Amino acid sequence: MRKETAFLIGFLVLTIGTASLIWMVALPNFKPVVFPQVASGEIEVGPMRHKRVLSAEEVKSVNDWLSEHKSGWGPLGRTPPSSGDSRLMLKDASGKDVLALTLWTGISAADWNDTVFVEAPDGSKVYTENFSDKAFAPLRALVDLHVFKRSAFP
Repeated sequence: MRKETAFLIGFLVLTIGTASLIWMVALPNFKPVVFPQVASGEIEVGPMRHKRVLSAEEVKSVNDWLSEHKSGWGPLGRTPPSSGDSRLMLKDASGKDVLALTLWTGISAADWNDTVFVEAPDGSKVYTENFSDKAFAPLRALVDLHVFKRSAFP
């Protein structure tokens, strides 16, 4: 075998091996997120964290919203400016905490408008996504039942 051929084969093995290893690590992050069915929950809103239980209609709205938004979620890429404007703690039919949604609606950080964090209750997985006003509207409706002054754009 010539020296050039051995070099070429070695280069290909190294290149393809490295690319394969990267894809094996990255590929699990590219599948749609699976959200459990939610049966109940409560919402905390605003800087004073006013808390209330979600109605059956609101829980249905959250389930519908989650089922329509299974893709596009990514890992947390930067530190959020606050703990969010609203937080939904969601439970399954057995009463076990299954999801926590943190919403930014413009109360505390206008440049994070329409951003949602989805977290496992133990904090082991955090997904984030920024939505259009139209896609975020059902979640904003839950928050807008409480009137708070929104912050201005920076």
